[in-house]
Amino acid sequence: MKYLLLIMLVLSVSCLNEKQQSEMILRHYIDKNVEMIRNFRMEYTVTLWNINLSGNERDYKKLQELELDFNNSNQNSTNHFSPDKITTFTKNVFSNEKDFQFLRKLKNSGLIADTVLKRQLSVLYQSFMGSQVEADRYKKMRFSESDLWQSFSGVSLVIDNKNFSGAQLDSLRKNTADITILKKVHEAYREKGKQIAGDIIKMVKARNEFALSFGYTDYYQLALETKDQIPEKIKTLLDDIEGKTHDPFFEAKSMIDKILAKRYHISIAQLRAYHYNDERISYLPRKFSDKMDSLYRDKDPVQLASEFFDGIGLPVQDVIDRSNLNSRKDGKFAGTNIFNIDFRNDLRMIATVNNNLDGMRKMMHLCGHASHYKNIADTIPYLLKDPNSVVAEGIASFFENMASNNRWLKREFDMDSVSNREFQLFCMHFMQVDRLFRCRRLLVKSIFEREIYRDPNQNLGKLWYKLNEQYLGIRPPEDQQETDWATTSYFTGFSCNVHNFILADLFAGQLQHYIEKNILSDKNTPYQNNRAMGDYLVARLYKNGDLIPWEQLIERATGEPLNTQYFANYLTGGNDEDQND
Repeated sequence: MKYLLLIMLVLSVSCLNEKQQSEMILRHYIDKNVEMIRNFRMEYTVTLWNINLSGNERDYKKLQELELDFNNSNQNSTNHFSPDKITTFTKNVFSNEKDFQFLRKLKNSGLIADTVLKRQLSVLYQSFMGSQVEADRYKKMRFSESDLWQSFSGVSLVIDNKNFSGAQLDSLRKNTADITILKKVHEAYREKGKQIAGDIIKMVKARNEFALSFGYTDYYQLALETKDQIPEKIKTLLDDIEGKTHDPFFEAKSMIDKILAKRYHISIAQLRAYHYNDERISYLPRKFSDKMDSLYRDKDPVQLASEFFDGIGLPVQDVIDRSNLNSRKDGKFAGTNIFNIDFRNDLRMIATVNNNLDGMRKMMHLCGHASHYKNIADTIPYLLKDPNSVVAEGIASFFENMASNNRWLKREFDMDSVSNREFQLFCMHFMQVDRLFRCRRLLVKSIFEREIYRDPNQNLGKLWYKLNEQYLGIRPPEDQQETDWATTSYFTGFSCNVHNFILADLFAGQLQHYIEKNILSDKNTPYQNNRAMGDYLVARLYKNGDLIPWEQLIERATGEPLNTQYFANYLTGGNDEDQND
């Protein structure tokens, strides 16, 4: 209540004093609470780490408890934070209604003129919004979201009375030419989707109600606008990349269809969704993927990544030492993630890293994140340290792409001219087949996500089939089910984030173009041991955290706004010089 009284006092004095006093009050509030917020986020992230390692029910419950403690919130904790034991229980600072009203009045007053302070206020306000609904209702919503996430985390399906983990199902689909097996896997996922589709729709509706209470049209609009994104502008970017990849994709897909039809001894017209791989499995002929994998057979991707980042002046070995890069013994875990517990002080990676192209791509991606978090400037306020996801994922994707970048491979493996030409062809096919297919799949997911929030009562099965046929050329099954969309594990969360992976890919293409044109001196200059590239990334991107809105940061770093053409060129074999066409 004292903050409400202070803000009312501020509003009663002169204009100049109003701004000065408002900013002074906000700075005092941030100074008083930032350490508690830091502790809460640290403990929350450690709990996520434990969930990914164990999949234990106790750890899921711990996560829910952290989010749902409404009693005595906003109290200082005197306990010492022990990230490996989780003996403390930091109160959820974001559930204090009085503090939220104080922040809301400040935000609506327009009295905060300092740019950095204003941005911190925005971050705080958004953090508080999530829990500013009636306690029981909020608990139900969060329990529902957590249960849905848990239902697909380490998913295990029963086929012919045998349990299969997600990784085992992927392997089964990848290596079989038996349509009967594909159908059984497909039906198992469909049954899973049928069980949870209703709960997902309830979650979407609850989120929309929550968004309406804050004056937004739906939750999709809220999620984007609180992350410096304008829904109409995002739609324009997605439509643009769709138009630029439409014809090249369907040309590539015609060849894929011929290969699949031959493999399964059916006609192209008989191909259905279950004949197509997901984005984790290559569409390239086995001889292509085997050849790429052979490069890493006698190399350790973990060591290669560590040496590469050390060579460009962005060492990450300390992060690797804290990480878990082995598969879980029960075979359930197949995820890849980095846990930012405390920026440069405690970063941990988790993944299954094998000696193949996939393992190298994972390590380059994760180490890209690690190098980013480690180099955010100490002068950036804690509330603005966490980088925007478009920028963070774009940088990680830029590094991930190096694992299939001929320029990087040529130097890393000291290739002769014959081998170099061969792998150059492989890398081109990887971009123009697998990455192109991935881009189109992401378009389907992002549009479906936007549309389910716009109208969760529509025939979602019909929408799902329509988008898959329009964007991927995949015909619907004969026995169409309205819940088939729920077989996609991402949709258990519907976090309005999938479009950011497309934006990140766009940025990765633009970043690669800029670095190769402006940082590397000529086409023969390698990425390896190029400290100028590391210096550029730190100075123009890493050090800023989330101090600058993502679009402005991209423009400052590359000299132009986000441009779809660079990524489209990498996917289709176009010319970067034609980016403005």
